[in-house]
Amino acid sequence: MAYGDIIGYLASALVFATFYVRTMMPLRMLAIASNVAFIAYAASEALIPVLVLHLVLLPVNLARLYEIKKLLAFTRSAPARDASIEAMLPFMRQTKIQKGEYLFRKGDHARHMYYLMEGTLQLIEIEKTVNKGAIIGEIGMFSPSRERIATAVAATDCRLLSVDDDTLYQAYYQNPKLGFYLISLIAGRFVEVQLSTPGALPSTPGRD
Repeated sequence: MAYGDIIGYLASALVFATFYVRTMMPLRMLAIASNVAFIAYAASEALIPVLVLHLVLLPVNLARLYEIKKLLAFTRSAPARDASIEAMLPFMRQTKIQKGEYLFRKGDHARHMYYLMEGTLQLIEIEKTVNKGAIIGEIGMFSPSRERIATAVAATDCRLLSVDDDTLYQAYYQNPKLGFYLISLIAGRFVEVQLSTPGALPSTPGRD
């Protein structure tokens, strides 16, 4: 078997392996390895379109891997150090809001959950300050009404990570421990909010 054929089979095997990986960092690392293998294969066989494709994909995958590692390093130094937070990072997007800007208002439809990377938020109705490293927005996202129970406004300039409901379900599928973490988080927040402002949370019909 020729050298080029061996490299080609290796590159194909690496691509195949990516379909069995459930977390983003190993997937990116396998993708980078397959890019390198395909570049070597395409160069040896003079396959210009394949060579160009993987020369373009390689820096893209390297950049995405760097972003994931950077976010992991940040959260490991932040107050919220649960491994379940790290499981969500590859699925989250960064966003910024300025001091005085509203993240969401009470009664808004809740489709996103947030992780506060920098800054301070104020929950107006329950008079609570949310600091760096906190999760916010999870109650409304999972409540029956899917509505925000309080208004969140930036007390300082803030940098956040957000994840929508559909993407969060994907993350849960890849890491079932995330579900237990969210249950614990929501239950703790439910008690905290209910003690501070009785009746603030949406009610559901009781069952006998």
